[in-house]
Parts: sequence; C-alpha cells; structure tokens
Amino acid sequence: MAENFKLPGSSYEELVKIIKAYSTGKIGTPMALDAVAQATGMDKTVVSRNNAFLVQMGFISEGNKKAPTQEGMDLGRAYSLKMDEQVVRIWTQKVESDEFLSRMLSAVRIRNGMEKTSLVNHILYSSGSSTNNNTRAGANTIIEILKSANLVLESEGKIIANDNGTPPVSITEESILNEPSKTAVVAPIYTSTNSKGIVINLNVNLDITFEQIDEASEKIKLLIESLKE
Repeated sequence: MAENFKLPGSSYEELVKIIKAYSTGKIGTPMALDAVAQATGMDKTVVSRNNAFLVQMGFISEGNKKAPTQEGMDLGRAYSLKMDEQVVRIWTQKVESDEFLSRMLSAVRIRNGMEKTSLVNHILYSSGSSTNNNTRAGANTIIEILKSANLVLESEGKIIANDNGTPPVSITEESILNEPSKTAVVAPIYTSTNSKGIVINLNVNLDITFEQIDEASEKIKLLIESLKE
C-alpha cells in the first residue's frame, strides 16, 4: 500500500552538497534558504525540494528556516572530511530505523535483487509520489543511499542486497568476560574386543565449562561401569 514518504528532490550528489551546506551552520540555529543555496552553488528551489526529506530523516529541523541537527552536522562533516566509515554508519542506522527505507531494502532481498528501473518504480509507487523528473531522481537517490550504506550493490543494471556488508553484531568486552569458558572434550569411555577379534571403541563428545568437568567425570564413570555389567 502506498504511503506518503517524502522523497529527495534531486540527485544524490546534489543532496550531499545540501547536507554539507547545512553542516556549516550551528546546531539549532536556523539558516536562511538563500544562504544554503549560495553555499551549494545551486538554485534555492533545488534546496527547497530536498528539505522535506532531510526533515523526515532528522538531519534538519522543521520550520520556515531550517536548522541543522546533531545528526545532520555529523553526516555533513563526514562527507566533507571523506570519512566513509562514518557515512556508512549514519546511513545504515537511518535505514534500519526508518520503516520505508527498511521496506525498500527488504523488497530487494525478498526478490533476490531487482532491475534498477523496477526498483525506481517500486520506490515511486510505495512512497505515494507522483511521477516526474524530480521524484524519479529522488527514487534513484534512495538507491544511492542504500549503496552508500553498503546495504546493496549494483551490477549490470540490477540492484542486489549486500548482506556481507552488514556490520557484524558487536561483542562487548563485558559480554566476553561474562561468557562461561567452554572446552570441547572427546572422552574415550569404552573399549572392548569380541570373540572375533573386532575392537569396539566408544567415544563421547562433550561441550562443557571447566566448572562442569568434575561432574561430567563422575557421570562418565557410572556409564562405564554400566557398560561392563
């Protein structure tokens, strides 16, 4: 079902320029549209049609004059300083936290990849946007955002999920220290030779903590005695 998601109004490159321009301001301090446009070297109408998306993402504040947020400042500076890891981290968090962007990524995964034109049309339809040059550029920008987060790859006109690019779940030092140390033990518990000279060996694989070794030994002894009876 289509929803009202505000797409960017221009290319990814132009969106990046606007984000960088807003990051030259101060957090919470409104910036005039003319000032942002001048910093980007673009017409103010280009800036204006991207503002709704940036508000939606939490990079600038609402109101007649937009002010950069902390997240907007972080992303703009990351772009300016070419801190690619930071750019990936910020966009990945946005995709994970935004229902629409998450659904677009899921659509690619469920279909085992999509032709780029099909994905553009899917984004346009799902967002509830009318189809024109600006919204089509915005749909392409959404794809570039997914690519910039290393969540999808483009190959021969097809967009595929980059599951290998998903950051691994972090393991804190505390969780490692609190995890019981385990050891794998292969215990030979029974050896027998029958009347035909065939040797029978019985081993048990144990995955236990060091604290459980003594208890396991007692149980193995009881098992051996029962086998000898």
